[in-house]
Amino acid sequence: MKILRSWLEEYIKTSLSDEELADRLSLSGTAVESISKGIDDRVIVAEIKQIVPHPNADRLQLATVFTGDKELCVVCGAPNIEVGQKVPLAQVGTKLPAGTLEKATIRGVESSGMLCASDELGLGDDHNGIVILSADSIVGRPLNQYLGDSTVFDLEITPNRGDCLSHFGVAREVATLSDKFLKHEPQNIETVSKKTTDSISIEVASAKICPQYQARIIENVSVKESPKWLKDKLIAIGLKPINNIVDATNYVMIDLGQPLHAFDTDKIGKKIIVRKSKKAETITTLDGIVRTLDSKTIVITDEKKPIAIAGIMGGKNSEISESTSTVILEAAEFDPTSIRQSAKSLNLSTESSYRFERGIDSGGVEYALNQATKLISEISDGRALSGIARQIAKSEKVSIPIEFEKIIQLLGLDIRHDQIIHILKLLGFEISGATCTSPTWRHDIATWQDLAEEVGRIYGYSNISPIKIDKSVTPSVSEYYFTEFIKDILKNSGFSEIKSYAFLSEKDIKAAQIKPSSLLEVSNPIQQENKYLRNSLIPNLLKAVAKNPSFDQTFLFEIGHIFTKTTESNVLGIVAAGKEAKESMDLAIENLSKNAGIKKVKINEISRDELSRFKIHKPITYVVEIPLGEFAKKYLKSNQPKLKINSEAAHYRQVSKLPAITRDLAFIIDKKNKPSDVSNIIYSVSEAINRVELFDEFSSDKFGKGKKNIAFHLYVQMLDRTMTDNEADIIIKEVVKAVEKQFDAKLRS
Repeated sequence: MKILRSWLEEYIKTSLSDEELADRLSLSGTAVESISKGIDDRVIVAEIKQIVPHPNADRLQLATVFTGDKELCVVCGAPNIEVGQKVPLAQVGTKLPAGTLEKATIRGVESSGMLCASDELGLGDDHNGIVILSADSIVGRPLNQYLGDSTVFDLEITPNRGDCLSHFGVAREVATLSDKFLKHEPQNIETVSKKTTDSISIEVASAKICPQYQARIIENVSVKESPKWLKDKLIAIGLKPINNIVDATNYVMIDLGQPLHAFDTDKIGKKIIVRKSKKAETITTLDGIVRTLDSKTIVITDEKKPIAIAGIMGGKNSEISESTSTVILEAAEFDPTSIRQSAKSLNLSTESSYRFERGIDSGGVEYALNQATKLISEISDGRALSGIARQIAKSEKVSIPIEFEKIIQLLGLDIRHDQIIHILKLLGFEISGATCTSPTWRHDIATWQDLAEEVGRIYGYSNISPIKIDKSVTPSVSEYYFTEFIKDILKNSGFSEIKSYAFLSEKDIKAAQIKPSSLLEVSNPIQQENKYLRNSLIPNLLKAVAKNPSFDQTFLFEIGHIFTKTTESNVLGIVAAGKEAKESMDLAIENLSKNAGIKKVKINEISRDELSRFKIHKPITYVVEIPLGEFAKKYLKSNQPKLKINSEAAHYRQVSKLPAITRDLAFIIDKKNKPSDVSNIIYSVSEAINRVELFDEFSSDKFGKGKKNIAFHLYVQMLDRTMTDNEADIIIKEVVKAVEKQFDAKLRS
């Protein structure tokens, strides 16, 4: 989203520099990706004098352009250029976003510059054609002066902040950060006595897809080129001027964040209907493409035909043309989910859909409609009819409790309750005691945690004092060490570990003959058949044995949690099936007793009937289930894990956004040298070495007695610019020299 500073300052003046303003916005959650301070002065206004086909390319043309003192030949592939147009010409040597423009020979013809589209000037993403300037533009004048030398902020707007997709929205943020309130100026629209509702009616099929739809009519309009000030503003933010009617709707959208659409009244009926499309219904959109709709797309229709895809693009059959004399101006609120789904399914994303998907200001629809009506009336010599044709569904405001103490605790701030209330008021919240309601332009606020985020970002995260976290004296001791020890004992005893779901199905409890009333039932199970929490590990262990019938012997164990209606405990389950089941189970229990202190364990043999219910075909199966809680406490009391805190201070470095150069180095060194010692020496060579990874280490007599090979990946990277191969090679040579000197090493070729 591109924002002009000069446009912002029509709403709020600030003494902050461009960089300070960008920092303030970024730290409050509206990230400024870049700041550009105008276009290179070598981009000038030129007039096209002649256009001839390129002799060696069907899709290219040769344009002769006048720069004010000379004529130049420029190769151009844009389809929208015509003789007599005023266009931006980037002369040789111009610095553009893509790099410095050089004289080039294209298909055998020398091109002395480039005619520029919006994206080539850094004014937007549009590459559909050359920017066409106003006919009264002065040839030879720098485009920078023509557009106004205003700073342009390129903002990264998060999906939840649709309210910042306009100059007024960003100005409101700046005002809040400056401890000021910003409100819309009052409007005064001159209208005739004739009523809008006498000429058009509105019908909305469902308030869910369209909570509100409003329309005004402007008659006796003259469709023509927009005034210079309007075209300049649109071009400066990357939009292509079309005509005064369409440009006015685009201007208000960028100004206030409300998408609008204008219909030619003579091309549609007397009723506007908002509904879901019929399956396989078609419409030709403004881009000339015939689109087949599904049954979920919101469309605007009259009594006979679709005239627009709601919130995305208008129809060709109702577009504004030079012959248009009366305009119906639409402003609406559409369901964001429906617009997003339709835009995706149609592969059609527009400035309008981008805003509707994120949610527009439901309380500002009428204001934007009136603002556009006033502007169109002024620049087209039109007359606005009185009143608005509309259909609006009632909406209820949701109260959010202001949990003052929780907000303070979450943010770690020493902030008074009245300060919290003041910040929320600045943001547009309505306060009533200890509750508040969100402003109509914020659809992402629903909980006290959301309020805390708002308070924090406006108060300033940089103003929150960091609190140092105390280092742990000793690592905390948990059952983890004991369970890992148990696993090692059982693996050494010939058993394999399994992990099963903590649920039982109806089939499982029937096989295990467990009463459902004794189990804890999940109220919203992911799978209906697994709706009980297990009260034993044995059923799942037996199922695992049944699923492995090809093995003569199956020795398995699992450590996991089981559940009753009131408790949860960690247990060990063991199963041994096959010819040597009893001997293997006895050995495992003996090892557990000897090494982990687990004693008095009862081994149970599974009956033939139960084996049959679980479909186990092995004749002998033994199981054990042991609660681990008490055994873990006893074991850990006398067998503390021998861990210690790493006393070395951690060192941190900034993460570079630029690509790294990778090199691999292998050395022959003495076996006694540790890889960490070598990597430390490598790191010490240069700050540009940001990562050293050991990927190979082995000993061999071919390296010499007491020698080994050691190899590393090295990542070399700059913080402020992209490193060249030559610079990286110099650092690598220094690394080799340092390692060879320190460890009497030899670089392997």
